[in-house]
Amino acid sequence: MTTQTIAQRSRNRRQVIVRGMILGGFIAALTLGWAGCSSSGHRITHTRVQVDSKLKPWSHLDFNNDPNNFQFVVVSDRTGGARPGVFEDGIRKINLLQPEFVMSVGDLIQGGTTNRQIINTQWVEFRSFVQQLQMPFFFVPGNHDISNDVMAEEWVSRFGKPYYHFVYRDVLFLCLNTEDPPPTKMSKAQRDYVERVLAQNQNVRWTLVFMHKPLWDYEEETGWSGIEAMLKGRKHTVIAGHRHSYTKFERNDQSYIVLASTGASSRMRGRAFGEFDQVGWVTMTDHGPILANIYLDGIWDENIRTDEMVRALENALEGKAVTFERMFTNAMYRGSATFSGATSQLLLTNKADMPMKFRARLHSTDQVHVKPAQVEQVLPPGSVATVQISLETPGAIPVKDLTLLSADWSITYDFPKVPPVEITGKHVW
Repeated sequence: MTTQTIAQRSRNRRQVIVRGMILGGFIAALTLGWAGCSSSGHRITHTRVQVDSKLKPWSHLDFNNDPNNFQFVVVSDRTGGARPGVFEDGIRKINLLQPEFVMSVGDLIQGGTTNRQIINTQWVEFRSFVQQLQMPFFFVPGNHDISNDVMAEEWVSRFGKPYYHFVYRDVLFLCLNTEDPPPTKMSKAQRDYVERVLAQNQNVRWTLVFMHKPLWDYEEETGWSGIEAMLKGRKHTVIAGHRHSYTKFERNDQSYIVLASTGASSRMRGRAFGEFDQVGWVTMTDHGPILANIYLDGIWDENIRTDEMVRALENALEGKAVTFERMFTNAMYRGSATFSGATSQLLLTNKADMPMKFRARLHSTDQVHVKPAQVEQVLPPGSVATVQISLETPGAIPVKDLTLLSADWSITYDFPKVPPVEITGKHVW
């Protein structure tokens, strides 16, 4: 018997120092500690690997568990045309990822008003979302959060200073305000603050800057150029939002990143346009941050597909739920070389023990007018339905000259405690 034991030491007492949170003119420092389970100040765990052969079924035992590494999530814009439910879904999925904390880059509420009651309602709603998180959330303001002087006052009344910093695991986090004052400015007071913070934290292993607007890509002077000059020569990464479109920049040999959206308005045209809903998963290492961009629709819990779903969807997955009548074979319409219109049937079959929602778009062409153009129907459990389809032409058309006739369809089932399951298809006559 061969036994290999790896003793892994990790710090069990960690400190988070949050500086620059100013209330009533006083700077508050918050220290959070985790009590250890060993009087020596370290927790020792053992990994015991036992095999009965000389050869080992693993590549090596150098576990990727550097105690200086840590992970956190960054969320991007929720508003600027919030799409209902997307950010909330993101919150649930962040809890699945279990980061140590969550950063933001602003546009958390819709704003754009001086009505304090509306502003309060929006903040109450947003805080109800982040209260569901199982880890800390750090607020950073965007132009929708601070659209005017009234909203700036409302921010201060809730969160204190709209720019601040903290140090976590020897990494400096700078949370800045690009609406100081609105629109699109960084005040001298903020620049002076950054200068002091950088001077006080010269030996951190990395500096991470979070702000809403990517001011490095603006032509007008905003006050950012002075801050960027202070960052030169320092290992740093800047993360922003605002544009609802992902782009990475390289400046001063450092990464400057604009995230896509986390629920804000977007045409959702995909990676080529940088338009997708995401969270940024950041692993901080001694060599700098490693950013993994994760699509929200790529994060699922263990119930992504269950045995119950498989059994309920069996008929649909076998292609038996939606059946279009066949009309054309070998360039012939029911034995004829010409087509002068017809009536056809669409058969819908729901063998599941839950309702089936059916939707279809039937596409007309210059030659054939298809009616109805849209179909929406809910089939009760264990039921069958037919839909009459009319295909009209101005006269006889050679089948070989017909433009392809098609229909796009979907069926949807609502399962408890999980998002709806949709199956889509396309039919060509």
